[in-house]
Amino acid sequence: MKVLVFGASGPTGREVVAQALDAGYEVRAFARRPAAVGAWSPRLELVQGDVLEWGQVGPAMRGVDAVISALGTGKDFGETNLYSDGFAAILWAMAEARVRRFVCVTSAGTIEDPNEPLWYRTVGRWMARHVYADQRRAEERLHASDSDWTIVRPPRLLDGPKRGDYKIVKDGPAGKSYEVSRADLAEFMVAEMMAMKYVQAAVGIGY
Repeated sequence: MKVLVFGASGPTGREVVAQALDAGYEVRAFARRPAAVGAWSPRLELVQGDVLEWGQVGPAMRGVDAVISALGTGKDFGETNLYSDGFAAILWAMAEARVRRFVCVTSAGTIEDPNEPLWYRTVGRWMARHVYADQRRAEERLHASDSDWTIVRPPRLLDGPKRGDYKIVKDGPAGKSYEVSRADLAEFMVAEMMAMKYVQAAVGIGY
């Protein structure tokens, strides 16, 4: 089975690539800077491209069985269309290539969470308001799609190893600490790709 990973050079994307390879999948890593993916395997194919360029997304979709999006804006909290227009390009290419399975990450900021720290509710949400607005637009695109999508909404992301004690909640926030490691997030996304337990659903993840 071959999986196409978007945002493969970001911190979450690198975790997804590594764990998909560890799970035995063939991986096509799509990134603007493929060298930053930081992995090597005979089952890894690096593809340079921009998810906002539909002419680059279409060819990358050929021959894959599933798609994982780890797209992110990093520390750029300005106005963006990366998620909404990126998901539009991905969904179009999936339809053209007859690929149905899509697992993607947005964030816990797209919904209300009673476990949010006060600083986050008062300052963090305001700082990231443009990103969250675009993530909501992207989620709306998925809800209008008939693909087999799963949205994963993590809270604050941590570096570090897998803990394995994360919780998953459908259509709501998960955990009380308002954090989860990228390694655990990636583990769940790769596993859910095949498990298909939450098809056409959004889930929260957290400790």
